[in-house]
Amino acid sequence: MTHTFTPTRTVPPLPGTTLLGLTATTLLELGDAARQGFQTAALERFARHLGLTLADTLDLIRLSESTYHSYRRKGKPLSSDDSTQLYHLARVTEAAEAYFQSVTEAHRWLMTPRATFGDHTPLQFALLPGGAEYVTTVLSRLEHGVYT
Repeated sequence: MTHTFTPTRTVPPLPGTTLLGLTATTLLELGDAARQGFQTAALERFARHLGLTLADTLDLIRLSESTYHSYRRKGKPLSSDDSTQLYHLARVTEAAEAYFQSVTEAHRWLMTPRATFGDHTPLQFALLPGGAEYVTTVLSRLEHGVYT
Protein backbone atom coordinates (compact mmCIF):
# COMPACT_ATOMS: atom_id res chain seq x y z
CA MET A 1 0.00 0.00 0.00
CA THR A 2 1.34 3.43 -0.95
CA HIS A 3 0.99 6.33 1.45
CA THR A 4 0.84 9.88 0.25
CA PHE A 5 2.55 12.49 2.35
CA THR A 6 0.31 15.40 3.24
CA PRO A 7 2.01 18.35 4.89
CA THR A 8 0.45 19.38 8.18
CA ARG A 9 1.58 22.98 8.06
CA THR A 10 2.44 25.64 5.54
CA VAL A 11 6.08 26.38 4.88
CA PRO A 12 6.98 29.83 6.22
CA PRO A 13 8.45 32.34 3.79
CA LEU A 14 12.20 32.84 3.81
CA PRO A 15 13.44 35.72 5.97
CA GLY A 16 13.30 38.99 4.06
CA THR A 17 10.90 37.83 1.36
CA THR A 18 7.70 39.09 2.99
CA LEU A 19 9.12 42.59 3.28
CA LEU A 20 9.79 42.59 -0.47
CA GLY A 21 6.42 41.09 -1.40
CA LEU A 22 7.98 37.82 -2.60
CA THR A 23 6.47 34.38 -2.11
CA ALA A 24 9.67 32.30 -2.14
CA THR A 25 9.73 29.53 0.46
CA THR A 26 12.91 27.79 -0.68
CA LEU A 27 16.39 29.00 -1.54
CA LEU A 28 15.90 27.70 -5.08
CA GLU A 29 12.78 29.83 -5.53
CA LEU A 30 14.57 32.84 -4.08
CA GLY A 31 17.57 32.25 -6.34
CA ASP A 32 15.32 32.05 -9.40
CA ALA A 33 13.50 35.25 -8.40
CA ALA A 34 16.78 37.12 -7.85
CA ARG A 35 18.25 35.82 -11.11
CA GLN A 36 15.17 37.02 -12.99
CA GLY A 37 15.31 40.30 -11.06
CA PHE A 38 12.84 41.74 -8.56
CA GLN A 39 10.28 44.20 -9.78
CA THR A 40 10.98 47.86 -8.99
CA ALA A 41 7.95 47.76 -6.67
CA ALA A 42 9.98 45.58 -4.26
CA LEU A 43 12.57 48.33 -3.90
CA GLU A 44 9.87 50.97 -3.41
CA ARG A 45 8.16 48.79 -0.82
CA PHE A 46 11.43 48.36 1.07
CA ALA A 47 12.14 52.12 1.02
CA ARG A 48 8.64 52.91 2.33
CA HIS A 49 8.94 50.31 5.08
CA LEU A 50 12.20 51.79 6.35
CA GLY A 51 11.03 55.37 5.88
CA LEU A 52 13.87 56.05 3.47
CA THR A 53 13.60 58.20 0.39
CA LEU A 54 13.87 56.42 -2.92
CA ALA A 55 17.13 58.30 -3.56
CA ASP A 56 18.61 57.13 -0.23
CA THR A 57 17.63 53.53 -0.96
CA LEU A 58 19.11 53.66 -4.45
CA ASP A 59 22.28 55.18 -3.02
CA LEU A 60 22.48 52.39 -0.45
CA ILE A 61 22.48 49.67 -3.11
CA ARG A 62 24.53 51.85 -5.48
CA LEU A 63 21.95 51.97 -8.23
CA SER A 64 21.76 55.21 -10.17
CA GLU A 65 18.43 57.02 -10.30
CA SER A 66 18.55 57.14 -14.10
CA THR A 67 19.02 53.36 -14.35
CA TYR A 68 16.24 52.75 -11.83
CA HIS A 69 13.82 55.07 -13.67
CA SER A 70 14.75 53.41 -16.96
CA TYR A 71 13.89 49.98 -15.48
CA ARG A 72 10.63 51.34 -14.11
CA ARG A 73 9.61 53.15 -17.30
CA LYS A 74 10.30 50.05 -19.44
CA GLY A 75 8.68 47.66 -16.92
CA LYS A 76 11.98 45.80 -16.58
CA PRO A 77 13.05 44.12 -13.34
CA LEU A 78 16.11 45.13 -11.36
CA SER A 79 19.36 43.38 -12.24
CA SER A 80 20.23 40.14 -10.50
CA ASP A 81 22.97 41.89 -8.48
CA ASP A 82 20.67 44.72 -7.38
CA SER A 83 17.96 42.20 -6.46
CA THR A 84 20.44 40.22 -4.37
CA GLN A 85 21.59 43.39 -2.58
CA LEU A 86 17.99 44.34 -1.87
CA TYR A 87 17.30 40.88 -0.47
CA HIS A 88 20.26 41.17 1.93
CA LEU A 89 18.87 44.48 3.21
CA ALA A 90 15.39 43.03 3.67
CA ARG A 91 16.75 39.98 5.47
CA VAL A 92 18.71 41.97 8.04
CA THR A 93 15.79 44.38 8.45
CA GLU A 94 13.42 41.53 9.33
CA ALA A 95 16.03 40.03 11.68
CA ALA A 96 16.46 43.36 13.48
CA GLU A 97 12.70 43.85 13.77
CA ALA A 98 12.35 40.38 15.26
CA TYR A 99 15.14 41.02 17.78
CA PHE A 100 14.04 44.50 18.88
CA GLN A 101 10.30 43.72 18.64
CA SER A 102 9.89 47.38 17.72
CA VAL A 103 10.03 48.59 14.15
CA THR A 104 11.17 52.04 15.28
CA GLU A 105 14.02 50.71 17.44
CA ALA A 106 15.08 48.22 14.76
CA HIS A 107 15.21 50.89 12.07
CA ARG A 108 17.16 53.24 14.35
CA TRP A 109 19.68 50.45 15.05
CA LEU A 110 19.97 49.58 11.34
CA MET A 111 20.70 53.19 10.34
CA THR A 112 23.16 54.12 13.10
CA PRO A 113 26.90 53.59 12.56
CA ARG A 114 28.27 50.95 14.94
CA ALA A 115 31.85 50.14 15.99
CA THR A 116 31.02 46.44 15.53
CA PHE A 117 30.58 47.15 11.82
CA GLY A 118 33.66 49.35 11.38
CA ASP A 119 31.64 52.51 12.01
CA HIS A 120 29.26 51.65 9.16
CA THR A 121 25.55 51.21 9.66
CA PRO A 122 24.32 47.61 9.81
CA LEU A 123 22.50 48.24 6.51
CA GLN A 124 25.71 49.40 4.82
CA PHE A 125 27.65 46.50 6.31
CA ALA A 126 25.02 44.00 5.13
CA LEU A 127 25.95 44.80 1.53
CA LEU A 128 29.57 43.69 1.94
CA PRO A 129 30.45 40.11 1.00
CA GLY A 130 29.29 38.03 3.96
CA GLY A 131 27.98 41.16 5.64
CA ALA A 132 24.32 40.15 5.91
CA GLU A 133 25.34 36.91 7.60
CA TYR A 134 27.52 38.80 10.06
CA VAL A 135 24.77 41.33 10.90
CA THR A 136 22.30 38.50 11.60
CA THR A 137 24.98 36.72 13.66
CA VAL A 138 25.48 39.85 15.76
CA LEU A 139 21.71 40.06 16.33
CA SER A 140 21.67 36.41 17.36
CA ARG A 141 24.54 36.99 19.77
CA LEU A 142 22.72 39.97 21.29
CA GLU A 143 19.61 37.84 21.69
CA HIS A 144 21.67 35.32 23.68
CA GLY A 145 23.38 37.95 25.80
CA VAL A 146 26.75 37.87 24.02
CA TYR A 147 27.66 41.50 23.45
CA THR A 148 30.03 42.08 20.53
